[in-house]
Amino acid sequence: MVRQPRTQDEGTVLFLTLGLAVVLLLLVAVVVDISAVILAKRGVSSAADGAALAAAQQPDRAAINDHGGALASRLPLDEVAVQDVVATYAGDADDSLPGLRLVATVEGAGKQEAVVDAYRTITVPFGGWLGIGKVQVHAVARARSPVAP
Repeated sequence: MVRQPRTQDEGTVLFLTLGLAVVLLLLVAVVVDISAVILAKRGVSSAADGAALAAAQQPDRAAINDHGGALASRLPLDEVAVQDVVATYAGDADDSLPGLRLVATVEGAGKQEAVVDAYRTITVPFGGWLGIGKVQVHAVARARSPVAP
């Protein structure tokens, strides 16, 4: 039995395979983290949209009565009722989106537009490995009041 002399290439396949495995695991971690942020953004955006639509359905009844129905093309919104309905919406959404924070304001000429800012801080699954940790997701939604009668 003749023994073949060793070459310097022996064992390099193992190191190449391990290196490729590490690169693939990092790639999977990045994709999972990005997916988690995108899904959280969609959830926060959806909550902001729903809260804004609910807020836009809160007309200022006192202003409507004061003007005797002769208003501009849109009804003014009641700021207190908008705040209340958005707070209720945030409480209802807390089961599916923990840590969701909704901030509502009424804007526009004649206070006819509800604006909801939604914030949520999430921890990405592999954030510790990648040095990311927590990410704050933000969305803004606007909705106008219904057309005046």
